[in-house]
Amino acid sequence: MTPLLMAPFIMPVHASEQSGIRNRAVELRLTIARFEQNLQHSLRDAINTTPDQVIDCKSKPRTLLECLKGPYHNLMQIPITISKAPAQSTPAPHSPLQDLDKVEERFAIYTDRVNAANDLLSRAGAPLFVPARNLTPDMDDLRKRVLAYMQDRRSGSLWREKIVVFVSGFAVLCAVFGMLYFYLRRFRG
Repeated sequence: MTPLLMAPFIMPVHASEQSGIRNRAVELRLTIARFEQNLQHSLRDAINTTPDQVIDCKSKPRTLLECLKGPYHNLMQIPITISKAPAQSTPAPHSPLQDLDKVEERFAIYTDRVNAANDLLSRAGAPLFVPARNLTPDMDDLRKRVLAYMQDRRSGSLWREKIVVFVSGFAVLCAVFGMLYFYLRRFRG
């Protein structure tokens, strides 16, 4: 009977944990956006400090400015991520997995851009872009929180299923014994 008493308290905990995950995901995406802006400033500074440095840029010698206007033009633009539309016509409830997907997508794009920018900067002899802090531990923490949330939801769901099976079995047994009792009373008279 303890799970029945705990059920009203489990749902608010899940809701607060879900909002905590959503807030953390938004914070991480904002941090990545700030790092993207810092990357833009770092590239502009590199252009100003080494304007005439010729480097190999997509198998063609060019200056850093020409590379950033040509083949690497996307490094000077803030990336736009597009969230996927739900497959069904009815809107699905918001899930921490969706938040994690959005942050991981943004983090992967950011990591690719940093690697490409650092490759260009190293060829130009300019200082590499190093963000203020490493986001990998933050990403790992978010993944752990989402995993723990999903496991808690699954265990709560299992408890509810067990309770439903127990109550259904008890009701069936009561019905069978009740019918047996009335059947026997009828023949005894």
